[in-house]
Amino acid sequence: MKHLPTGRVRQHDGHRDLVYTSVLPRGRDKVWEMLTGDAPLGAIEVTVMSESEPDHLTVRLDTGTVVDGYLRARDDDSTDLQLVVHEVGADELGERGPRGDYLAGVLAARVAGEDEPVWEDYYPSGRAYYETLAASDDDSYDDDQQPDENQHSED
Repeated sequence: MKHLPTGRVRQHDGHRDLVYTSVLPRGRDKVWEMLTGDAPLGAIEVTVMSESEPDHLTVRLDTGTVVDGYLRARDDDSTDLQLVVHEVGADELGERGPRGDYLAGVLAARVAGEDEPVWEDYYPSGRAYYETLAASDDDSYDDDQQPDENQHSED
């Protein structure tokens, strides 16, 4: 079953990050336990680089990719998850974008106790979405830009 891409590009400190959000059907403490336990992503090797329990975890995947995971408890005993893949070049979005969706999908399935998705559900079908993001990305954008004080809007 093909999955719809969910990532978005965020310009941050002069580089692009890919950001994925989802809701996991378990409380934050349980999700944290699963993220920091053995094989949180199955066959994908994960090395914890830093953690700030129970809200933030930085990991390095076996591919060398660094991913930040942010958790936020919800009132309905579920958890908001945000995954951030750092410093992704525009020319890499078509390849790396679907990988983040796949990681989020594997994690969500493991948390829910469901069958894990397969890579072919995400790639190559998701590639075009992320290539579109790369094509529409404005390299001159900087989230630290300040408005020009000499510019005035007309009344």
